[in-house]
Amino acid sequence: MILDTHMHTAEYSPDSFLPIAEAVARAREMGIDGLCVTDHDTLGAREAIDGWRQKFQFPLFLGVEVLTTRGDVVCFGLDEAPPPAAVAPEELMARVAACGGCATAAHPFRNNNRGLEDLIATLPGLHGVECFNGSTDPAANLHALELARASGRALLGAADAHWRERVGLFVTEFDDDLRDERDLIRAVRAGRCRPLAWDGAKFVDAEAFCRARLAE
Repeated sequence: MILDTHMHTAEYSPDSFLPIAEAVARAREMGIDGLCVTDHDTLGAREAIDGWRQKFQFPLFLGVEVLTTRGDVVCFGLDEAPPPAAVAPEELMARVAACGGCATAAHPFRNNNRGLEDLIATLPGLHGVECFNGSTDPAANLHALELARASGRALLGAADAHWRERVGLFVTEFDDDLRDERDLIRAVRAGRCRPLAWDGAKFVDAEAFCRARLAE
């Protein structure tokens, strides 16, 4: 099952120009099986997501991108989202664990001062790393991959889309069919997933795609 595990809706992220209807339409065009709604520092989409699922007849998974004092983390299973930059990563990991959720480091080496950087190798309770992010350069993505592998984290890819044309630039392929957030959490915790990249026509291995980009 292929999911874009990180995207922002115009409905709930102020910096997004991507209505959920456009995100779903683009995902269907690309052959993506589901989308994770991970708006900035809010679980506001909780009030709408069941209606969206019924309206679009498309799998949608609710998460949140939390800005910690050290950088962004995408979480699933949280009861509530803390205010931006209000919690340390260690405290967020404790909250995620208490809720039985999962946490993945978003774009750890993007040059916007919002990544966990080298902390991805040592942070207790971090389950996965978004090694491949659609708004991060190939070298930074590959560096994240190297550290994530060395530390035994689950490897994910995601577009981090704020515009329609950015949907699905990177995605995560899961070994199992996922019915809900609980299935998604279990799969990430078990590392039963791998990152893929969109080459303009189909999904391909993300690492090979980025290495080819660097060689151009």
